[in-house]
Amino acid sequence: MRQILPKKNRNLLFEMIRTDFKLRYQASILGYLWSVMKPLFMFAILYVVFAKILKLGTEPNYALSLLLGIVLFNFFAEATGGALKSVVSKSSLIRKIDIPRHLIPVASVASAFINMLLNLLVVFVFVAFGTGTAVSWMTLLVFPLLIAELVLFTIAFSFLLSAMYVKLRDIDHIWEVVRQALFYSIPVIYPLSRVPIEIVQQIMLMNPLVQIIEDARSVITYSGVVRIPDVYQNSLMQLVPIAIVFGALFIGIKYFSKRSKYFAELV
Repeated sequence: MRQILPKKNRNLLFEMIRTDFKLRYQASILGYLWSVMKPLFMFAILYVVFAKILKLGTEPNYALSLLLGIVLFNFFAEATGGALKSVVSKSSLIRKIDIPRHLIPVASVASAFINMLLNLLVVFVFVAFGTGTAVSWMTLLVFPLLIAELVLFTIAFSFLLSAMYVKLRDIDHIWEVVRQALFYSIPVIYPLSRVPIEIVQQIMLMNPLVQIIEDARSVITYSGVVRIPDVYQNSLMQLVPIAIVFGALFIGIKYFSKRSKYFAELV
């Protein structure tokens, strides 16, 4: 990081992250506790509705799988939602000083990343007291790589959305609908094994979010979840979601860089 960012930019990035994280819970009685309590409340509601009432929770360690899926998806949703308005919200800063524009959405993602780490601590506390989980030495190797993949995918969309929002404010409402659709259409609440058609499973697993959530569950909560090797005979298909992540990152950075020169005029 020292080589990528000069000291002045590093200090600016850290200050933006600190400010964003502090403002998130300013004037809140419970403060930072909300960063942990919100996903737990959401988990409790969804668990009662889908596991106890609708009886979808037949998979082993379903409760832990649900909580892990919520935490990972919430990071993506929270980070992209915050980054979307980040450039416009920093309009006065952009007009007054010449700051590296790309640091603005990155700071929003980093703030959400801190939230996710706090939530993952809660997940691993439950895992530690659980039985029959999939945690092994492979978890130490695979899970950080999955988190890195998720962060890169999130940054890709954050660059794209924040640049689009500067000119097209309807993106906020569109993305809100898309996030809701994603939450219910990918296996966050339900296990992918409940999807009865294999070709649909194959298509869904090409979505990096689905691949990341399922792979994360396979090394933490339940090793029997449906993964790419289970529905594709060609092992190279495991590279497709990763290629999509890097493709999205390239497009996001390229589009953001192209539009950033006009930010001061449009915000």
